[in-house]
Amino acid sequence: MPDIAYDHPVGPKAVFTGDDERDGSVAANPWGTEPPRRFVAWLLSSLVLLLAIVFAFDYYVDATGVTGRDTKWNVVENAKDRTIKLDYYERLEAHPPQTVLLGSSRVMKFEPSVVEEITGDRTFNAAVSGGTPEDALLFVKLIAQRQPTSFPHLVWGVDVDAFRDKQLRDGLAQDPRTQQFLSTRRRVANTAAMVGTLLEWQTLKTSVQSLQRDGPEPSRAAKRTYAPDGFQEWELHPVARTAFQLRQQVATEMRQYTQAIFVRDDYTEVEEAPTDDFRELIRIANRHGDVPTVFLTPYQPGAKRFLDAYDIDARTREVRALLQRLQGAGGLRFEVADFTDVEQFGGDPAQFYDGVHMTTANTSAALRELGRRGLLTRP
Repeated sequence: MPDIAYDHPVGPKAVFTGDDERDGSVAANPWGTEPPRRFVAWLLSSLVLLLAIVFAFDYYVDATGVTGRDTKWNVVENAKDRTIKLDYYERLEAHPPQTVLLGSSRVMKFEPSVVEEITGDRTFNAAVSGGTPEDALLFVKLIAQRQPTSFPHLVWGVDVDAFRDKQLRDGLAQDPRTQQFLSTRRRVANTAAMVGTLLEWQTLKTSVQSLQRDGPEPSRAAKRTYAPDGFQEWELHPVARTAFQLRQQVATEMRQYTQAIFVRDDYTEVEEAPTDDFRELIRIANRHGDVPTVFLTPYQPGAKRFLDAYDIDARTREVRALLQRLQGAGGLRFEVADFTDVEQFGGDPAQFYDGVHMTTANTSAALRELGRRGLLTRP
């Protein structure tokens, strides 16, 4: 029987619309002759709607204080401090401060009363949680506006990790009293960063948990008080009574800290935007006759084992080199005290709440060392 050759595929050709590798015929396309545009459009629309819902929910609850607003569900102890510090500063109009302390939450337990005891000058603590050079710059611009002829001496506690562009909370950049000093470009950038934070999974998780608990525990919220001079009266954590307890508190804090600073914010080098803010702040102070004091804040010695994984020594060297360069070729006038090691100011490694926050025993020791060096008063 002779071989039979088939020149065409078996069955109606109408069912084939794509190439078939086996016989060169056209195979069926389950989506039809057009790309699945309708499905893609539906998918993208659903995603946008979901993100909008998450953003609206996190903005309304604002459990982490990222917007700087005051909501009942806020669980971050010092997220509202930007607004509070501005309010308290304005109340000093009749007797404005002669010295102002700047910095992050690591400086919020520095007592203005200790400075006044050493120098006799009225002092205000303007440090804010997660404070960056931009926060300090905005506050100083407000001070220059309100005290043009009585500009205070600035004492600025700078963290090694402060020179990163991303910040956790946006209160000073959103408050009308300081927002006036931001360029349109900077406002847009800050808003975009805030939106990004509100869309993070961790933010959503915190919002849901806070809503379920109906806000922080009343007993904790009631203790978040500040003195009229800006000093943070409440304690971040109970002071450790044993070395073991301190190690536990350091470990807990540093796991969260390193995740936020080095992973989420990807801090791997000194960044340009905060460096520009630093320069501008020093220039403003110099124009008003002040030579600011800048001191580098310390870590609790036990925190080093967590920081070594992110090469904190390299970041510290970079910051020291930056400050030296700005003092020299930068033409800026400011004094530097390197307190990255507690021994440099006679501090006690046991007098930390956790890996980065010192008790008043250590903050007082740091202030007294600055006073001994003549750095708490204008030259």
